[in-house]
Amino acid sequence: MTDASATTIRHDAKVLSLICTGHFASHFYVMVLPPLFPFLHDNLGISYTALGFMLSARYVATGLSQLPAGFLVDRYGAKMILIFGIAVMVAGYGMFAFATAYWALVLCVAISGIGDSVFHPADYSILNGSISPGRMGRAFSIHTFSGMAGWSVAPIILIFVADKWDWRAAVLVAVAIGFVIMLVLIAQWHVLEDDVAAAKKPKEALTTAPPASGAAPSGIRENLRMLTARPVLMLFLFFTMGSLANAGLNSFSVAALVTLGHSAGDSGIALTAYLATSAFAVLVGGVTADRIKRHDYFAAICLAVSALVAVVIAAVPLHYFAVVFMFTIAGFLHGVIRPARDMMVREVCPEGKTGKVFGFVFTGQNVGGAIAPIFYGFILDSVSPQWVFYLSALFLVICIATVI
Repeated sequence: MTDASATTIRHDAKVLSLICTGHFASHFYVMVLPPLFPFLHDNLGISYTALGFMLSARYVATGLSQLPAGFLVDRYGAKMILIFGIAVMVAGYGMFAFATAYWALVLCVAISGIGDSVFHPADYSILNGSISPGRMGRAFSIHTFSGMAGWSVAPIILIFVADKWDWRAAVLVAVAIGFVIMLVLIAQWHVLEDDVAAAKKPKEALTTAPPASGAAPSGIRENLRMLTARPVLMLFLFFTMGSLANAGLNSFSVAALVTLGHSAGDSGIALTAYLATSAFAVLVGGVTADRIKRHDYFAAICLAVSALVAVVIAAVPLHYFAVVFMFTIAGFLHGVIRPARDMMVREVCPEGKTGKVFGFVFTGQNVGGAIAPIFYGFILDSVSPQWVFYLSALFLVICIATVI
């Protein structure tokens, strides 16, 4: 290995480790509320439909803020936007821990959602401009792994603290974790670089490539044309359908399993198995994404099997250990496709527009996230817990159709 290669690897590792630390916090905070739904339901008397609305408020706030955050990242750089977002997110949940009125709880969740909006445009802008192209798939997988790790540890930590003390103490523990991560990023501020993209050779995009002169499109009309190109819109729909599908397992599986007769602790373990397996599966997916060409076909196959697993969970009375096993399979399938998903987005990004494109397609994830909580909350309140899993399977099938 040459000195230049070693220097490049060390630089990539430093940038990736810091970005992954922030991404861990982002996904950890996504999972603050769902494991606490049974506690909020019992302690405050809030219906699952109302709790779903609370979660929807977060996704709406993130969705409305994510594209503007992408424009700010492309214009002013990612570092300042990233730190600001973490501070707002931590402050939102800090206020949530002391709120009493339902409207105040919703407002605090929305504030945290605004803070969370910066992560995808800022993170992917830094990664796309800093990481060597030959390691991009693996870098995306490690980045996604860090987020899935945040998802994975959140239910166990929060349910343990809520069981031992109460839900407010659990939220304060989450706030402390986010505050420490913010201090780490500030201390290592000098390592983060968000201006290296200009030094990289322009990469080809599919139908959204910049003009032949090499200059990236500029102006409102050109940006609208770029964001409404067919590949970008199809990815937007893919993220929307995927978010609708995943919400059933990520956000409402604990409540559904508790309603079906499992304990809160056992249900939390099943969800943790799903999330932990997803986290490790993205590492496998990163290697796969660097080696395959048809990322869309690979994603479609994995989603099809995952839909079948969700149907089995809903239709077949399963022993607790079998439930954990099925959740583990679903977690692997959902995790292994994520780097391929990110590579599909990268392929349609013109040079210098990564923040906007990633911000836009991830807004599709927030659209689905805003709709799903109210929908699934209504299902739990008025229909049947099995339908949480049936509907997840249905949305996965629709997601496959958008990919193909």
